[in-house]
Amino acid sequence: MQSQPKPKRPVGVIVIAVIAAAGGLLSLFGAASVFAGNATGPTWLAIVVAIFGVLGLALGVGFYTGRRWAWMGGIVIYIISILLGILEIVYGGTVGGVGGVIRIVAGIVIPLYLTRVGPKSFFGKGPVSPSQW
Repeated sequence: MQSQPKPKRPVGVIVIAVIAAAGGLLSLFGAASVFAGNATGPTWLAIVVAIFGVLGLALGVGFYTGRRWAWMGGIVIYIISILLGILEIVYGGTVGGVGGVIRIVAGIVIPLYLTRVGPKSFFGKGPVSPSQW
């Protein structure tokens, strides 16, 4: 049995890989600002944001390389990030509002995109059509 060729990487996957990696870096910088005393907000929330920062960097690499785990990981992490975005708006201090809104929007848009046929095929989660080779 011959294995199916991997479909071409959709442009949207490149976009969400960059968004995930950039969001991860920004989350790490935001958490570091709270830890350094340069921004306000609860320490527990900064710790959670730092964890999501590391996950964002990992998802960025996983999205770009088409790792199967990144598809489900992205859906789960970004849906959970909607709650984190709400917490950032409520408790985030000086910059929590903007980051929280961005996190909520990404938490809605990225899982919706990942469930489309092209991205699913790229991550090995659906049928491969000849137009995606």
